[in-house]
Amino acid sequence: MREATLRGMLKTSGDCEAEMFSAKGAFTVGGLLNAGRIEVYLHAGCEAKEIGGEYIEVKKGGSSTLNKLLKHIFNSATILSAETIEGDDIYLEYTRAKVVRGKNVAIGPGCEIELVESAEQFRLDPDSRVKQHVKR
Repeated sequence: MREATLRGMLKTSGDCEAEMFSAKGAFTVGGLLNAGRIEVYLHAGCEAKEIGGEYIEVKKGGSSTLNKLLKHIFNSATILSAETIEGDDIYLEYTRAKVVRGKNVAIGPGCEIELVESAEQFRLDPDSRVKQHVKR
């Protein structure tokens, strides 16, 4: 798939692969979410077993009608959960992950990460928790 654009909800038990993945809403990917560019605007809880891409950006969505509706329907925290997130350039907000591995990693507000491995740059927002950081 060349481009996957989500405005609502997606649920798949397997993998999801595209050149570009853009999401505003909620999703569950039971396997690997893989794309060259991944942009996620959290409007409800999102989940993937693994996430991989060159550029990965996760931001909290605004207070739009869609955000209010999805939060009401799913009654879940507005976070992204993943076991592993791996890419070149990574910016995360409101994310829970066991491992985040990348060249340039920026952890924004609201994150809980067990291990971050970065090759070049690493930034950590004071409103987030990283148990361990390793420079590769």
